[in-house]
Amino acid sequence: MRKVVAGLALLGLALAGCGTDDGSDRAGSDERGDGKANSAGMSWAYDEILDEGSLSDVLANGADDVWAVGAVLSSTDPSSGESSGESSSDGFLLHRDGTRWQRQPMPAVLGDSVHQARLDGLGSGEFLLTASAQDTTTSRTAHWDGTEWTVLPELPGGGRVTEVKAFAADDIWVLATASRFQHWDGARWSAVTLPEGVTATSLDGVASDDLWAAGYRDTGDGTDGYEMQQPAAVHWDGEAWRRTDMPEYRYPDPVPAEPGASVARVLAFAADDVRAYGTHSFNHGEGEDEPEEEAVRLRWDGSRWSRAADARGDCAGRVPVARDGARGLFLDGNRYADGDGACTKIGRPRLPDEGGVRADSRQSLWLSAVEPVPGTDQVLGVGHVQVNQSGDPMDKTVIVSLTR
Repeated sequence: MRKVVAGLALLGLALAGCGTDDGSDRAGSDERGDGKANSAGMSWAYDEILDEGSLSDVLANGADDVWAVGAVLSSTDPSSGESSGESSSDGFLLHRDGTRWQRQPMPAVLGDSVHQARLDGLGSGEFLLTASAQDTTTSRTAHWDGTEWTVLPELPGGGRVTEVKAFAADDIWVLATASRFQHWDGARWSAVTLPEGVTATSLDGVASDDLWAAGYRDTGDGTDGYEMQQPAAVHWDGEAWRRTDMPEYRYPDPVPAEPGASVARVLAFAADDVRAYGTHSFNHGEGEDEPEEEAVRLRWDGSRWSRAADARGDCAGRVPVARDGARGLFLDGNRYADGDGACTKIGRPRLPDEGGVRADSRQSLWLSAVEPVPGTDQVLGVGHVQVNQSGDPMDKTVIVSLTR
């Protein structure tokens, strides 16, 4: 499983911070001045620090073939972290050949489609680059075959791509807005109809005949005291999509207002190990003595779905963003769960006190994607460091690598 770059916001976990700190530090702080407290020797190191732009994804085909994609923001309010506009002509690619990063031009076939860009590998050095148009309502996809770019036709009926699962250049599945599924067979897009009543929010699989889509199914309007939605998953076996039964979630009496449970992320580790992550929640503020929200954790063992235990300690409620081989999982919030379930926090250094960064600044690392490098022990991440300091807050775009 490679990094996860979409959909986690539906869990109430900020996707933009899938590798974030849950706080910030101040230089000289006893608690986190070195950035490595509670990290069990595992820490991020800064490979590159950029003064402009943002990086949304990273893809590693090998140690000598790594790509990152991003765009330059035309106007940013550092205090809010929100962009008031992006320069669509300033999308860019970075490529590392094993020794250094070099900027590469975006494929001209995408035009101004450089927003919310993602990279999806196809094997043998080939990959897909998918990005939204400037209005973020439609997407375009380009295929890099190792030599040149070719563009895929736009999705019939339009729509913005939110999920991609590619097994080959002629076997690409995408999930678009409004839970619309499409499949590319190398020549054309074909609409895919899921079993009635299922709304999909996530897509993953281990083979072209072993694909999962998960989300929720509507079960009522809540007036009967039962949940309005329940988790749902459908499976593609190479011939048809079939719904599989998932456990239901219920709040005890008194039931809170508008309760519902859903899956926001499905991750396929193997044919007999598929995991679903979501939330059992309700409309807050409409009653007294409200219950706690509940993490939805489900697991497919090859024959049925059953409830699964949440991660322990500080890893509870967090979702995997990348798999560290057989050793463990990288989780959102800059946490790591090893094979025994032990939870540790990944440390990180402070930025150098230069380029406007002051020694008294408070800093937080936010990663948008994490990617293990095949055939190596290396793990890379892309994102930004939020620098909070009086009078001149700023962001610094970074590429990080893991130090074990």
